Amino acid sequence: MTKDELDIKRFELEHQVQIEELELKKKELDLKIQEQRSKTIFTPVVISIVGGLITLITGIVLKYYDNKAITELEDKKFQSTLLLKATEAKNYEEFSDMLLVFQDNGLLSLDSAKILSFRRKRFIADKLKVENTFEQLKQLKKQQIKTDTIIKTDDTFYWTIVAGGDANLKGAKFEQAKSLNKGFKNVDIWYRQNSYRTCIGKYLTYENAVSALFDVKEQINNTSYIIRFDKWCNNSKYDKINNIYICQ
Repeated sequence: MTKDELDIKRFELEHQVQIEELELKKKELDLKIQEQRSKTIFTPVVISIVGGLITLITGIVLKYYDNKAITELEDKKFQSTLLLKATEAKNYEEFSDMLLVFQDNGLLSLDSAKILSFRRKRFIADKLKVENTFEQLKQLKKQQIKTDTIIKTDDTFYWTIVAGGDANLKGAKFEQAKSLNKGFKNVDIWYRQNSYRTCIGKYLTYENAVSALFDVKEQINNTSYIIRFDKWCNNSKYDKINNIYICQ
């Protein structure tokens, strides 16, 4: 290698060293700048400002929950007022309609089961109030004696629910199956006054019949009603072929 080539090589190496030294000094300067910035950020003034912001945010959050609690309390008072207003209804139908309207329009946050419970209690109360205007009847033990197709009863006193009347047996059979599928028991078809009547249950007390009537109206037929069997059909026979009872 000639002398000129050595000089060029030495110059390149010295130049490379200078560049690396400059890069190193630049990094040192960047570190010092960052260190100075971190010291500047956490000055007493900055800490005071941050503390003030935290206090402000905490106050806003607490105010929000206070307002929420007040709103919920006012909402409960409002709903209580609506329920109280509904109890002033003249009859069950008006009471029930008011509750359902309140619920459908979002004015009551009660679940459907609670609304149903309120309606049931008012329904039973109204029915029993009417019944109590009559002389209370004693519970009688029902004894039935079946002979062939004829039914003789020493005591046919019980209450039952007439859930529907059909012009043909097919329609009555459909109502009977529907009632049984809903879980109702003692569902029979009685032919009376040219109509096939679907009757549900045998209740020894009017109160029990009323309680069941609410469910029958809700699930089977809203026009269902209670009858006292001994006055409704005091003489009957059983039709084995069609599996129905016939009032004579």
